[in-house]
Amino acid sequence: MVNTLPPNNVSPAKSPRVAFYPPPEVKEKLEKLASIERRSISQMALLLVEEGLERAQKEGKFNESKDNLRDS
Repeated sequence: MVNTLPPNNVSPAKSPRVAFYPPPEVKEKLEKLASIERRSISQMALLLVEEGLERAQKEGKFNESKDNLRDS
């Protein structure tokens, strides 16, 4: 059985909601990738955001003391 909960195991109903409006070509790629990975579009978007945030943290873009993005 495939785990359908987000990686942090918080049920989607208890998670805060965020909306974004991608251009059609981005939405199509997201849908295709989600289908390949056998995930919902929301799960795939969350995974991609988490990976991007992890990469940003590794690149030192987060201020460690305040846990906020560093001013550019």
